[in-house]
Amino acid sequence: MKLPEIVDTTSFKLSALYLALFLISFLSIGMTVYWLTTHTLEQQLKSGIEADANRLQAEYDSDGLEELKEEIDEDDCLASHTYGILDRNGRLIGGNFGGFHPIEGWQTIVRPVSSQSPHQVESELLYMKVVPLPGRYWLGVGRDGGYIGKAGDAVIRAFLWGIVLVILLGAGGGVYISRSFLNKIRRITSSTEAIIAGDLQHRLPVSKNRDELDNLASLLNLMLDKIGALLENVQQVSNDIAHDLRTPISHLQFRLEDAAARDLSPAQYKESIAYAIQEIDGILGTFSALLRISQIESGSRRSGFKPVDLGAVVLSVIDALGPVAEERGKAIRTAVEKNVMLIGDKELLTQLVFNLLENAIVHTPERTGIDAALHATDDRLEFTVADRGPGIPEAYREKVLRRFFRLEQSRTTQGNGLGLSIVAAITDLHGGTLTLSDNGPGLKVVFGIPHKRNSAPD
Repeated sequence: MKLPEIVDTTSFKLSALYLALFLISFLSIGMTVYWLTTHTLEQQLKSGIEADANRLQAEYDSDGLEELKEEIDEDDCLASHTYGILDRNGRLIGGNFGGFHPIEGWQTIVRPVSSQSPHQVESELLYMKVVPLPGRYWLGVGRDGGYIGKAGDAVIRAFLWGIVLVILLGAGGGVYISRSFLNKIRRITSSTEAIIAGDLQHRLPVSKNRDELDNLASLLNLMLDKIGALLENVQQVSNDIAHDLRTPISHLQFRLEDAAARDLSPAQYKESIAYAIQEIDGILGTFSALLRISQIESGSRRSGFKPVDLGAVVLSVIDALGPVAEERGKAIRTAVEKNVMLIGDKELLTQLVFNLLENAIVHTPERTGIDAALHATDDRLEFTVADRGPGIPEAYREKVLRRFFRLEQSRTTQGNGLGLSIVAAITDLHGGTLTLSDNGPGLKVVFGIPHKRNSAPD
């Protein structure tokens, strides 16, 4: 992995930016520590000098010049401290140092000191407090303050080494993070290229760390799963269209060719034409159902949602299908709440109820009981159609919601296998759920949707 490639990554640039901000903060802290250290030590030194000067000045005021000289000469600290008394002419008349100026206040003086090496010149930095004495004398009290500069230098060296470590660790961390980022991007790129090449079962890698890239990869994998399901559905629909339409079109072709080859009477021609029209109507009905499912799944009908009394819809459909059920020796038992309002498409909800009840009537034996119920709670409503027929095996309950899927593989029963597909599309459009379960015996289908009582006007 080339360094310029790492440097160009966003993660490395962010690491460099954070490193720069940290260094600026680190330098600011270092300067503050340096100033506080030197300032505190300097104030402590000056406080000691000032206290010493005040003591000697009081000694002069009470006992005079000679007593002050004796006090200085007898001071145990004379070897490490600096004292000096200047007369009116600037001559040293007491103490051990007279190299200060006869000016009141603080003075800093560089004083050479003896060294063991003849080639090395050492010096010390004196902090001196100069105090005027009566009689035109000057008292100087000083101490070596070189250790203050050394302490400041130590602070500077410590922070310089800290800066070096910060830069090394920050740069190393930036390179490591960038390498990890690039490796993850390369794995995602490789997986994407495999998917583009045709391996639709391949998925993007997701690590255990679950960072932002992993979350994005997870979402993309969900999208790929959805696309894969749609492609599988399209393939299944294509196969089923070919299977379902091939038979009626072949029959239509055979009847028309037969009619054209034979010398038929007008009545026979009318019969052939009527059969052809019937077959074409069935084919057109299949295509209309497919177009209707596509229109529902597009979501365009959602813009026309209005308050709908689902209870009234269910009762009207039961009234319409009741005679059909009676002709087949079946009865629809109802338990429908009235004034159950929801926001939706009345026409599509009517078709949903119609398809579910029609399936129960058509696909059950004679004298089979059918129950239709509508129940609403404070947060959900459910429309249930349950029968006592043969039911649907659990392995096929999800598949029957696909287009053209039919349990009867020979497809001799009337229908095109799109009824439940339309119901599933209408359910998705309204944000509901469709559950198929065992009714013991028979099939129980439940259309459920979130609902709030009085959410829509009556």
